[in-house]
Amino acid sequence: MGNGKQVTLFALDCGATNWRLYRVGYRLNGNLIRIMGDPQPSPLTSFSERKLPAIFTHTPDGSAIESFGEVSQGQLEDENARERVREYFKPCIGSHLEPNPLPHQKRYTHAQALDFTRMLLEAVVEQIRGEKWRASAFDESVRFAFAYPVHWGYDHGGVILEDFKALVLGCFPEKIHTQIEFVPEPEGAILSLRRQGLLSNAHGGVTLIVDVGGSTTDIIAGQIDPRTGELLYLGRYGEPFGGGLYDAEMAKYLADELNVPASALADDPSAMATLRIYALRLKESLSRRLMQNGNSGDDISAQRMITLVMRDGQVYRSLMKIDQTTFSKVAGHLNQSFQDLIARAIKAIGLTDQDINQVALVGGGVQLFSIVRHLRERFGDEKVVLADNPDEIVVRGVGLAFGAAMGTLKPGVSLVIELPPVAELEEDAEPVSNADTTQDADSVSEVGLQLVSPEEGKAYPLNIGVTKVGRARECLVWLESDKVSRIHAELHRTDESIELIDLGSTNGTFLNDERLTANQTLMLHVGDELRFGDQVFTIKLG
Repeated sequence: MGNGKQVTLFALDCGATNWRLYRVGYRLNGNLIRIMGDPQPSPLTSFSERKLPAIFTHTPDGSAIESFGEVSQGQLEDENARERVREYFKPCIGSHLEPNPLPHQKRYTHAQALDFTRMLLEAVVEQIRGEKWRASAFDESVRFAFAYPVHWGYDHGGVILEDFKALVLGCFPEKIHTQIEFVPEPEGAILSLRRQGLLSNAHGGVTLIVDVGGSTTDIIAGQIDPRTGELLYLGRYGEPFGGGLYDAEMAKYLADELNVPASALADDPSAMATLRIYALRLKESLSRRLMQNGNSGDDISAQRMITLVMRDGQVYRSLMKIDQTTFSKVAGHLNQSFQDLIARAIKAIGLTDQDINQVALVGGGVQLFSIVRHLRERFGDEKVVLADNPDEIVVRGVGLAFGAAMGTLKPGVSLVIELPPVAELEEDAEPVSNADTTQDADSVSEVGLQLVSPEEGKAYPLNIGVTKVGRARECLVWLESDKVSRIHAELHRTDESIELIDLGSTNGTFLNDERLTANQTLMLHVGDELRFGDQVFTIKLG
């Protein structure tokens, strides 16, 4: 499959708390679609730790975005700016259709939540175009796929999903609207879990996939086909319940512990947004420590110095400490709500606990110790599987859903999805954008390439896939230098091109003496000089 058309797909999961972006390449050749490596993170300069906090700051007149992501998170500590900060707005999408919306669903109107999502998405799309598409116009060689909560598609006749689709399409040129797909979050989770070999068919029975996000919980049940390894769909269930509810309850607790008067909060309601971020970080810290220590231990706690400056200049400051006993007192009713949700889901799908052989946990919310604990107590430790980086499972799977999307674009064409075994691929293989048509792609096609060190005389082969460079032992190009970061950079090769990406290294990656911006991708040619910290190499024919 050396010929054919190459397509780059960007997969987005626009969550309530964080947004994630992945990228994967496909090659189309007749009736075949071949994936060019696993989906992998494709973060932008605004991302931190491979995620973008779903938060932005309005301009003073409210007509545009002044800043977003971590910059806006920092502004929550500015008593003068935080009233212009907008965050946690996804739960409010569709709230106008709920007979009894929860408090967190009433923070904004449905129209406001859609508008805020549109504004942030427009900013992200422009960054994708500028940083990942070489500032070129999107063309037929790019695709986009968006995850959405499964219940948006069937609650209230599916109108919430239709509103979301209209919002997304409005952020792109009309000429590529047919190149934008929407994937239910559980479908993405299934594809990703299958890809990683985490869906077991060893003992029969039903697999339950539990996806807990910041504002929603989606559950899907199915049976593994022993011949194909596919999940045969049995049922689905979803509710507007997520990890953000715990943050809201913890924020109230922090306000009480700081002795912030209710009247002060009424005069400065944006202060609660600041406390919610503190609560999120305390919750995550406590969960990590408990999970690392067997999910138990009364002496395990998390603490953080909290400073809250009110609009009137009053300052509240205290070192806050929380353990699992305190957490249970504050959020015990939410733990019960989650347990009830699981019971309702199993009943709605028509199952019993005895039918379930495996419970696969995905989504950022499943990292909460009380959620994992309940599911293990209910179904048994051996049946509960917590995926690595569970908050990235859905977006990975959305990147794998392209085959089905192409089926809708080309009716009547039989499509074969060729997914190479994971063992044959580097974990983080990233495809190449076709946007820069001025490059000579044939310069590296079907030839042996090497990364050669002129000083040491060492040569490293640059094969199809990913070549990692760094001080870590697992890197193919292992460099013993204090100037080189542990995972410093990567070279991404397909059968037509090779690219270099810096992974946020401390001392920089240089192409022909020009330093790359972190996460910037540049195409390489034979003869180019590369420098990783203080280590110099040249691209040569093998």
